[in-house]
Amino acid sequence: MTLLGVSTGVLADRTDLTGLLAYEPEVVEFYNYPRSMLAAIERFCARHGIRPALHTPVPYDEPSPLRRFAPTGPDPDEAATALRLTEATVRCAADLGALHVVVHFPSPYPPYPLAGFDSWCRDFLDAACGLAREHGVPVLVENLSAHPLLHTAEHYRDALAGRPELGLCLDVGHAHLLGPEHGPLGYARALGPVVRSMHLYNTTSARYPEHGHEPAHAGQSAADGYLPLAGLLPELLDLTGAPAVVLEHRPPAPGDPGPEQISRWIRALIGHRRPDRPTPDGPAARTPDSAGPRTPGGPGPRTPGGPAARTPGGPALRTPGEPARTAPTGPPRPAHT
Repeated sequence: MTLLGVSTGVLADRTDLTGLLAYEPEVVEFYNYPRSMLAAIERFCARHGIRPALHTPVPYDEPSPLRRFAPTGPDPDEAATALRLTEATVRCAADLGALHVVVHFPSPYPPYPLAGFDSWCRDFLDAACGLAREHGVPVLVENLSAHPLLHTAEHYRDALAGRPELGLCLDVGHAHLLGPEHGPLGYARALGPVVRSMHLYNTTSARYPEHGHEPAHAGQSAADGYLPLAGLLPELLDLTGAPAVVLEHRPPAPGDPGPEQISRWIRALIGHRRPDRPTPDGPAARTPDSAGPRTPGGPGPRTPGGPAARTPGGPALRTPGEPARTAPTGPPRPAHT
């Protein structure tokens, strides 16, 4: 059964987690929160029966925002930073009993040198596999649209082949912006059950630069360039069996449908009922009375010789062409989710 989730990117005030409850989510994907919020996140999820998921970077405690997340270089220092961010997030996810970790992949910024790109991809994905095995948390790479050497469904299928610890978080909007030839259905057909989650919102190629991730609703027409989600989403789920669909729109603006209306429509499309839901693949959710709790975000068990933990991080970056947003209340909001 597919769980309905929501990203904290929908919040205007990211410290007010109660703003998520109107969506009645089974999963909340937390993005770009400092260590000081982790205890509150854990209490919130336990109190409301919500399964946490994380989007790299969590935790983030640096005073200056991270401007670039570049796991495939070409700058080796940036690639090392991206890997440290990912490691810290996977360790935190294990502490919280998170469903998965999402990480942007590959680097979306020019230049796009061919020399070395294959090895940079391999190095990062191999390291992510090791982290997933060590901590028992699936790591899902999110499809981006900017890098000419890795952006199609076939590119991601080939990159993830032979790495069962990894999966794809299918961002349907990013795929849609590639055009009909490379849209979400192409990803679902090429990757099937490798798709372990979806980021769901709606957009058009004309509106995206100004409006970004728009809330999905029944009034958006394919004739206007929007994704036809009423028919598309059930087909995507038939092809992939994705365990979670995560609403990832910007904070609702005047004229947008409300959270209850958005979630009710999407819930109907995925044919999903909340009571007595089975636990999907991934670490078991912890309750407040679980034996041997660890401090959220604290160091987990180490494999001898494994990489040292660090608490780096920063807000993830805007994909080229995504609109800038005004500063919200609470921790700094990442410009791209």
